[in-house]
Amino acid sequence: MAVVGGVATIALAAPSAADPDIDSESAAAVIDELQEQGYSVMVNGAPAGDTSLLETCRVTSIHNPGDPTTDPTTTTPVYVDVSCPITR
Repeated sequence: MAVVGGVATIALAAPSAADPDIDSESAAAVIDELQEQGYSVMVNGAPAGDTSLLETCRVTSIHNPGDPTTDPTTTTPVYVDVSCPITR
């Protein structure tokens, strides 16, 4: 906390780059956001590897080994765990 001109202010840390709102967005939206940030997204938990159903899935956790690269020819991998409803 810092006092500036007699007024106390609190500096809040910006969220991590790979920290989208997993509680309110579909897995597809979270994955799109991560890809826009420069990550190569690996999905764990999609039924039979079928990522076409990600609109109905939710992200349960994101495993981020590092910051996205600034080199446009490479990407940094991030692993996303999803939970999907059972489909038949």
